[in-house]
Amino acid sequence: MKTRRTTHRRRPVKRRLALATAATAAAAGLVAGMVTIGSAGTSDRPSAAAEQTTVVKPLHDTPPKPLTDVPKSNSRRGMVYQGLKPAPKGDPCVGVFVLTETKAKLCTHGPDAPPRGVDITKDAAPVVRRTVPAPKLNGDTSSAPSASSVLPGGLPVLDARTGKAQQPASAASGSSTGAAADAGSKVVCDGDGSSGNRVQVLYVHAPGQDRFAQYVASFKKWAADADVIYNESAKETGGKRHIRFVTESDCTASVLNVELSSADMSEFGATNKALAAKGYDRRDRKYMMFADANVYCGIGTFNGDESPGQENLSNFGPSYGRSDSGCWNGSTPAHELGHNLGAVNNSAPHTSGGGHCVDEWDIMCYSDTPHFPKMQILCPERTGDERLDCNHDDYYNTKPKPGSYLATHWNIANNRFLIAGGGDGTNPDPNPTGTPTPTPSPTSTSGPSTGPAAEVSQITANSAVVSWAKVPSATGYTVFLNGRKLADVKDTANRLVQLTPDTSYRVAVATRDAGGKTSQPGPVSTFRTLAADGGGQPTRPGTKYVMVSSLTGQVVDIWGGSTLSGAPAIAYQRNGYANQQWTFKDAGDGAVTVTSALSGKCLQFNSPVPGQFVTQQSCSGAGAQKWRLRSAGDGSYVLQPQGSSLVLGISKRGFYGGALLELQRPNNEGHQKWTLQRAS
Repeated sequence: MKTRRTTHRRRPVKRRLALATAATAAAAGLVAGMVTIGSAGTSDRPSAAAEQTTVVKPLHDTPPKPLTDVPKSNSRRGMVYQGLKPAPKGDPCVGVFVLTETKAKLCTHGPDAPPRGVDITKDAAPVVRRTVPAPKLNGDTSSAPSASSVLPGGLPVLDARTGKAQQPASAASGSSTGAAADAGSKVVCDGDGSSGNRVQVLYVHAPGQDRFAQYVASFKKWAADADVIYNESAKETGGKRHIRFVTESDCTASVLNVELSSADMSEFGATNKALAAKGYDRRDRKYMMFADANVYCGIGTFNGDESPGQENLSNFGPSYGRSDSGCWNGSTPAHELGHNLGAVNNSAPHTSGGGHCVDEWDIMCYSDTPHFPKMQILCPERTGDERLDCNHDDYYNTKPKPGSYLATHWNIANNRFLIAGGGDGTNPDPNPTGTPTPTPSPTSTSGPSTGPAAEVSQITANSAVVSWAKVPSATGYTVFLNGRKLADVKDTANRLVQLTPDTSYRVAVATRDAGGKTSQPGPVSTFRTLAADGGGQPTRPGTKYVMVSSLTGQVVDIWGGSTLSGAPAIAYQRNGYANQQWTFKDAGDGAVTVTSALSGKCLQFNSPVPGQFVTQQSCSGAGAQKWRLRSAGDGSYVLQPQGSSLVLGISKRGFYGGALLELQRPNNEGHQKWTLQRAS
């Protein structure tokens, strides 16, 4: 093991200052832009390109030598080097490649060779053989749906004024698969499913090649298989580690459908650049891509930072791991995520010198470019090819010995994109120092209690989500709001509605045991709802907004981030990407047009009849593209076709994990009300 030099120990001070400077600048931008969203997972978090005011370099025991050339591509094996350039001396990516097509500085070890016997030109078959049926587009014109009928698949709702609880009829009906989660497809649900550092699963495809319905259940299964690899590997050192996915209400990984051009699918850098243009470059996200192409087996970004502290570059996004259709399984995305998390550094005892290791059997080990080192069989069980870190001495150990390599260098078991547990004494914080926190941010005050600590996120003018860690001995929980009992619940995440804008609240949670005994409330979390824009002018020209449902917390979205005319508008889990951002333009006579910030197309209602779904169409000034915003008096607004009494509401027709939007007869319920929040 190499001894760390004194100069190396001093350098992180400057690095912390650089990160703090970037974070402070970004946070100031948030305040100035009034992006007071309330949580990392639901805010329109600044992108890496916008946030990166200082180039931060990874730390090394010994500076790597620059690569001298780019290997010859072998497209048959997915070893494609197009768009990769050897990083020069002094570059943050030195020792590996720079992605030439990206705005932000992204490094990669290069394409990964496919396993023996795998032909990347032949698509992997679905492992869950069920195609999701096409959503129904014909609506019920008799009456508007009730609030409870649009809740399936979402969080339980608590009325902050009355304590009335509305429970989703079935989480399964709102999942992307349209049915109960398949065996082995569930992952760990953590908090509200979206706040903090998360791994977001993406299905990425070219126009006209959308196989989401056929494969989405398999993507969820493969994401769960990758999680099994991380947790079973952690058990070998007495710990627990789970991937902190963005999750749906049925505790499966959220899979977003993203359409890119064929040219953007042709190489890794172009793919990442196109994703960033759509907003998929958040600092609190690592993107696990299932790419519908046959270019690579797999390829991922890799920082090569050896420093052991929590400011290690691998603790921040955006990071990208791409698995193409010939290598769709659980192993390939687990391998690429390993690179995203920081494996394998060149100072590791068994480094290959190219981002991998040489001690088999191990999911991150093989003889790679540029050195093609000789492999060593140090862990003879071949099943180790589905586990991380043979002998747990190179990159992954939940309990490294004091003074060992992984106690003094970067250990991906400490990455904040993983959920820790199992009594191993470590629990990576999902919100790392240096990542800006949107305001208002909940604050907690500890006191003698036995209830779990409440966390508040997804704050709007009239709603918020309260969540807490599951207590194994509890049979239920009691939620307290401003010191009074609000409701008894069973779920560990609930949406509070009917809150008052610009108002401070205190929330706490107690546990109930099998005998009906209620504990003392846990630590109190204080939060403040957002102020509502008033004066009858809720929007400003040229400003991007997110339209958030006052009942479900879903937002107005265009399915799949499509730029095509005719793509339907849906209510979908909030993620902050460009397809969920809208601008409002004066259309005269009190009306406005509503334009997608991604496609530049306008929301159009076609004929103003109940049950009519809404699409995006090229902006033409037609009457079917003119809307009126009317205040609902509680910090929210209703959106009406000009000249009609109908309103835009959430339907009970599921749409691949979301819900189709439609025109409805007004009933003054939350699924017809929208809060408007400015995007960053």
